[in-house]
Amino acid sequence: MSFAGAFRAIAARYGQEVSLYRDGMLLGTGRAVLRPILDRERQYLPSDLGVRRQEQMLCLGEDTLPFAPARGETVLRQGEDAYDVENVRPVQAGDQVIYWRAVLTRRDREEA
Repeated sequence: MSFAGAFRAIAARYGQEVSLYRDGMLLGTGRAVLRPILDRERQYLPSDLGVRRQEQMLCLGEDTLPFAPARGETVLRQGEDAYDVENVRPVQAGDQVIYWRAVLTRRDREEA
């Protein structure tokens, strides 16, 4: 089994079905493991009305998801939740992409 195949088995067991959109157009679907980032940055930021919550997630997505960085607004949807893709990088073994690592910021329900 390849490294990517091993990650696909992990995503099949622990991941969720996600859809990836760029500028409103569906790029593809697949499985990803989503976990909150609680220790890196502040979750509460100042705003005009006081303090607002900024929830960030770590996304480990299958190698088949079309995550490649490109121009435009990239949004990941999981169920009713929508996330802006802030940063994305491939995790590789040699030339083979094993999975995609992305940092996501949750969108408010009104924006989604």
